[in-house]
Amino acid sequence: MTEVFGNRADFAIEAGVEPDLHTPATVWGHMCVWCGGVPLGKLDDSHCALHHSYTEFVWLADNLSSLWADELVGLDDVAAWNFLDGLLYGYHQDVELADARTLEECCRDAARWGRFNFLTNWGEQFDGYKSFLLCPPGNAVRILSRRLPEHMGHGVSVSRFGFESAATGFARWFETECERLGVPCASHA
Repeated sequence: MTEVFGNRADFAIEAGVEPDLHTPATVWGHMCVWCGGVPLGKLDDSHCALHHSYTEFVWLADNLSSLWADELVGLDDVAAWNFLDGLLYGYHQDVELADARTLEECCRDAARWGRFNFLTNWGEQFDGYKSFLLCPPGNAVRILSRRLPEHMGHGVSVSRFGFESAATGFARWFETECERLGVPCASHA
């Protein structure tokens, strides 16, 4: 059984706890996010740790305004994707880039641009769903993902209010589940 936080047509988080598994260390479950009516993640991938997604959504709800930079002004979705993917992972689409940066430069870029990662390395349920999250000035949040349907291109806008509401609703639910299961629940905020 799952709970939905938000509006699937805008932005939502759908998650559930595994009824047959919990440990003293973490809450195990399944989840996906909905962006403009499209699910990202594998809701049917059960027995995934949910804590990392929780800490990321807590951080994002409080820090959406930090997800913009002057370097992104004027870039379309593909150009913004290539910019971030190149700096963080060394790729443009599926093509590996020649990278002459030093280790120090790579670490600097990871520290500066890593905050734009969304779903990447958040758990098994999001394997293969590398995405980026942008919050340009205004009321919209832009989610870039190559897993969106072709007619949507590489990006979809969702409302800032919808994103923040879903993130805080999911965080409250996760904290309640931690309490119910006797699992420690501390965000990195």
